[in-house]
Amino acid sequence: MAIENDEKPSNETPNRRRVPENLFKNTVYYIVGDISQEVLGLLNAGGAKRDTYLSEMVSHVIADDPTHEEYAEAKELFELPVVRSDWVILSVKCGKQLPKTVFAPEGLLFSGIVACPSKLEESDCQSVWSMLTYYGAVCQSRLDNSCTHLITSSTEGVKYNAASTKEDIKIVTPDWITDSITKQSKQDEAIYHPTLLVYPKPESESMDTALACRPQHLQVPGVEPMDIPRSPSNQLRLPSPNPVLDRRLSGEELGKNGSRPSTPSSAKEALARMVNSRRQLNARTPDPQRNPSPGASLPQPFGVSDPQEQRTLRNITNNVEPQPSISPVRPSNKINQMLGMGSKLSHPPPPYSEGSSHHAPPPPYTSHGTLYGHENMENVPPDMCLLGCVFYITDYHKIVGQDQINTWKQVILQYGGQVDTSYSNRITHVLCASQHSDVFQLALRDQRRVVSAFWLNDVLLKKKMLPPWQALHLPQLFGEHKPCTDQIICVTNFDGEERTRVKQMITSIGAMYTGYMTHSNSVLVCKSPNGLKYEKAREWRIPVVNVHWLSDMVLGNLDALKLPVNSKYLQVGQVDDFHIDTSRISHLLVGWLSPLKISKDAWKKLFPSPHKPRPKFSSGQENIVTSQEGPSIKKARMQSFVDTNSPCPRVLFTGFPKGTTKKLQGMVEKIGGVVVEDPCYCTHLVAQSLSRTMKFFLAISVCKCIVTRDWVEESFMQKRFLDEEKYFLRDVQAEQELKCNLVESVVQAQTKVLFQGLTFYISPSVVPPPSDLKAIVESAGGTVIKKRPAAKTILNKRNEMGNPTCIVITCANDIHLCRDLLAKKIALYNAEFILTGVLRQEVDYRLFQINVH
Repeated sequence: MAIENDEKPSNETPNRRRVPENLFKNTVYYIVGDISQEVLGLLNAGGAKRDTYLSEMVSHVIADDPTHEEYAEAKELFELPVVRSDWVILSVKCGKQLPKTVFAPEGLLFSGIVACPSKLEESDCQSVWSMLTYYGAVCQSRLDNSCTHLITSSTEGVKYNAASTKEDIKIVTPDWITDSITKQSKQDEAIYHPTLLVYPKPESESMDTALACRPQHLQVPGVEPMDIPRSPSNQLRLPSPNPVLDRRLSGEELGKNGSRPSTPSSAKEALARMVNSRRQLNARTPDPQRNPSPGASLPQPFGVSDPQEQRTLRNITNNVEPQPSISPVRPSNKINQMLGMGSKLSHPPPPYSEGSSHHAPPPPYTSHGTLYGHENMENVPPDMCLLGCVFYITDYHKIVGQDQINTWKQVILQYGGQVDTSYSNRITHVLCASQHSDVFQLALRDQRRVVSAFWLNDVLLKKKMLPPWQALHLPQLFGEHKPCTDQIICVTNFDGEERTRVKQMITSIGAMYTGYMTHSNSVLVCKSPNGLKYEKAREWRIPVVNVHWLSDMVLGNLDALKLPVNSKYLQVGQVDDFHIDTSRISHLLVGWLSPLKISKDAWKKLFPSPHKPRPKFSSGQENIVTSQEGPSIKKARMQSFVDTNSPCPRVLFTGFPKGTTKKLQGMVEKIGGVVVEDPCYCTHLVAQSLSRTMKFFLAISVCKCIVTRDWVEESFMQKRFLDEEKYFLRDVQAEQELKCNLVESVVQAQTKVLFQGLTFYISPSVVPPPSDLKAIVESAGGTVIKKRPAAKTILNKRNEMGNPTCIVITCANDIHLCRDLLAKKIALYNAEFILTGVLRQEVDYRLFQINVH
């Protein structure tokens, strides 16, 4: 699919102009991945200097692919500013360096979006193009398979028809852009579809009235006003707010956020669309007697009483009024077993096993009555536990990505449920991460069941649709303004999935989790009253609370911060601390007051044969879980056997694009070599420059030589492996910066084990992570211990030269863990003691000491 443009702003490609001589004079750039020669030529013409080594000397990292391994290294290890290549092109066009933050490859409002405008006036297209580009999107005039959004106010045209057949292309009106920028959060695309536009009746509105209702240019936060001439004929046409659209917004008047742009072809068409939209919306308008507005009678999220009448826990802020804003929830690092969440997540919902203490409670009772899953009369088979459920998924597209959403859809279908791509009166369950979206508010009004991905995960593992029974089963209350952002919380006696879930709850209230406990910790969340952490918390008078305290905090019950601590939070060791008090969140559970009925059509699809009866269960045994563990999507990693005694070269590649790597790997295998992925087994490391990657750090201590790709290519041409000597990698500039010689470092590593006889302790917050540093140390012959020795022990461990043999690697965030060492003037070292040490193949006890003032 590739459809040419029907409009194209003049700034789609930069004007060809001479680059000002000193435009990039003070720029030192590093290239990550494939960058066009045009961009490199512009940089060089503007006076920039290229660095082939990632270091603090680099001022700009140019990268278009955020999945490249060196991108993460530049961002996390060196904290360097990363910009897309169009920063260079547009800076040349503007004649000055543009802000770097605007061109980050990810993390901006519209990062990852590829938008195509259609059927817009030229001046409006210019504005849309500029706003999307400024906030991280890529704009193009062709509609092809790379597009994620079609921006149009028309329901006609070749592009619209083509996009309508593609589920992965969202069709939105231009005010989706302005509303998203105003609220600083991508709005749900479903309520901005052009078919939902409602036009005013032409007969009841004069031209003067129409012009008066038309708002002026929307001033977008963070974007300078664009000097683009507009006239009434080419301006975005915005009809006056219509009450029937109020259901699409979160209790706000439509006029506050801007109205829908429209260009009806005729009065008849406008009236027809208005009538059709009103029919669709009125069909799902709830009875005001049954479904009062949340502001009128539904219970509000509970908070704290007057702060003058209470005291809070030690070190816990009194700044507890929840003023949440729209913000994506930060999911947990663990891969979800049932839903197949990928490693791209920083925090996906963790898996849940039947072996834990999280037993599903009996149907809970709220102040409004009993909560139900399926109707009691229906005996739903466990493997079809979502039968009759129709889901609409929102929020999670920007958290986990479309690939994971597609996996979720497949799992839901496998268990009998359905997933719709738009919100309608068919929907029974809304799967959302936050309570601050328009769709969430709409679902509450319509008395739909609002749940999170955690709930879906746990229901699939139990194979029975139950009302939410944990705090994380409901969309998150807190947005950017979390109540415990300055707090440090530690946990103890939790294992596996329970521990991961507790960590996620801590993150959701804004606190920092630590695996270790010091005097700096505010609270200890404890499962059972035993263990060293529990004893030290009692000794140091740190509050020890149960998970119920944490659950109440997640649900917004900030009364839990009061001192003295409520006795119910001090009872550690209970059977099920994860239960929630549903009476406080009854406004979120209205949809569960009526059992879900399964239609006859759904039963027919499940049991098509009239002679095949429904499965029967004894009373109380409906939907019994027959397996203690849900199906796991994880695949066991198969480690191929590597023959280290074979004379064949074992070759490892680093720093090349994926396509180039595959090509070179094929050459190696065709002439009898072995391609390895584990640096510890390689004899030859092939690289294009000296780079600070994990492969490079690990391989330099074990490989026989580091060569360029020319060695592979010329060996392939000769159909045999050539002598490596003239192909040794020489990166003069990087070696000068690092003050090392690669050839000598490799030779030195073969003759002497660098860290032999040295023992390392690495504190928890060091970057790179202690696990990575441990692998590097062990590849160089050292040993890493988990528990730090006493100061006296460290003082006594010295070699014949008087240098320490027990090395403490730490950082500024963990200095408080080493106060006793500082008191005895024991040297502390940063991570460069290891990283630069292996590249130079020398141990420097002075250069990398941490000076604490």
